[in-house]
Amino acid sequence: MRGLTLLTALAMAVPAVPTIASAQARVIVREPEVTVRWNREHYDRYENSHWHREFRGRWTPLATGYNARTERQFINLGGHGGYRKLRVESVRGEPVILKIAIEFADKTSQAVEYRESLPSGTGEVIDLNGDVRRINRIIVYTDPHSRGTYSIYGA
Repeated sequence: MRGLTLLTALAMAVPAVPTIASAQARVIVREPEVTVRWNREHYDRYENSHWHREFRGRWTPLATGYNARTERQFINLGGHGGYRKLRVESVRGEPVILKIAIEFADKTSQAVEYRESLPSGTGEVIDLNGDVRRINRIIVYTDPHSRGTYSIYGA
């Protein structure tokens, strides 16, 4: 008896097969095309800064969305590419950057003491002495009590 009830329930749950008449009455509805609009304020908010005029569109993301909740972050680049400048930009919150150490492929290094918070949307540019240099890794020392994320770009 239970088997018959189960089979009846399964047969009722299966949708009915459309007939020829209902298949011919099918209407195709087209969705309107979506136009993507870019928020120019987000991309052009640094128009008055030095790096915006010189390197607009040339910044290559090296590290995006790093959290400043640990004392230091190691960003390994493996010596690929050559860069003249680095830019550290606050993405969200106000991360406190204490120091940035850059280790180059030729085993030399450069350290930049910063010891300030980066308000959201602002950035700092580090000049690598005007030479195109290959970078092995970047070590960013942050205050673990600060909240925020940052990204690093190279040009």
